[in-house]
Amino acid sequence: MSLHRLWAVLRKEFRHIWRDKRTLFLVTLSPAIMLFTFSYLFALEVQKVRIAVWDSDQTALSRRFIASLTADGKFIRQGNVAGYANIYQELQSGAIHVGIVIPPSFETRLLAGERVPMQAVADASDPVTASQVLSRLRQRTYNFSQQITASQGGTAPMISVETQAWYNRELNSKYSMVPGLLPIVMILPSLAIALAITREKELGSFETLATTPIQAAEYLLGKLIPYIGFGLISALVAIAVAINWFQVPLRGSLIDLLIFTVLYLFASLGETMFFSSFLASQGTAMRIIMLIFFIPSFFMAGIILPIDTRSGIAQIASFFLPATQFVQMTRGVFLKAMDIPALLMQAAYLLALGFVPLVLSVITFRKQVDY
Repeated sequence: MSLHRLWAVLRKEFRHIWRDKRTLFLVTLSPAIMLFTFSYLFALEVQKVRIAVWDSDQTALSRRFIASLTADGKFIRQGNVAGYANIYQELQSGAIHVGIVIPPSFETRLLAGERVPMQAVADASDPVTASQVLSRLRQRTYNFSQQITASQGGTAPMISVETQAWYNRELNSKYSMVPGLLPIVMILPSLAIALAITREKELGSFETLATTPIQAAEYLLGKLIPYIGFGLISALVAIAVAINWFQVPLRGSLIDLLIFTVLYLFASLGETMFFSSFLASQGTAMRIIMLIFFIPSFFMAGIILPIDTRSGIAQIASFFLPATQFVQMTRGVFLKAMDIPALLMQAAYLLALGFVPLVLSVITFRKQVDY
């Protein structure tokens, strides 16, 4: 590979982006504008709830209470924990939505007719889920308490639910939606590179390029690197909007967030370049990017609702969407102060999602235009 030819393509692409005001707008300011708009629109509901139980009582009645919560399958018990440190670890990793703490003497106090507090520690980085979890938990606890009260001949509910919301104490939906929408708005640089590649085919400039000794890796990297650079600028603008306008707390490291953003851009741009190599028009490219990346990312990447593990199609689609991993990264860094070691698996996955399509693009690269 010639660094001289690579630099020539890089310089050409930077100049094109800088001179074409529409492309410059698409890869720099439009993500922040879309983030500003979408953050006011989306706040939907959720279905399945993963729980972990810290049962300090270990009696028949405490087990019966947990069984009543999980009877219909809407609360899914992931296992037991043995302290708040374990609950914190499970919540931070996203393994559970809520940790349920049953106090000692739970059965003794209930059978004695005393009022017993039970604690629910919820992951409020997703306030939609947290609100529904706590609401359902209160209702089911109330129903179970009514059964115990009736058997004891009392009238007032005997179990109270004491809630604690971690990462988003006020259950502010924007704290969840704004970081969650960053992957969506950062798809726009992918759209821009798809339009740039197909534009060269439409205008015939790719034919001229094909007559030069440029190699596949030089052409593809020359395209990729400028859009990653401008995409990073657009990410900084969008992050500034999230922090300063929507007042979303950035509890983790900005450097870590930017590193994750580069990996996300690498993955989404790598996949886009592979698909664009088979497209001949800008109109087709726009429709393909919207259908493959933009629309599915809204509903299958865990931005609005958790990924539906019951649907094989949904799981496969989310598997190939870079946004699926980046949602966990943005919410993790913003709200949970998660760092690179904590999100290393997601980072490696994004790296693979970008590297494999890029290698395939190099292999399938042809310096000719099909009509």
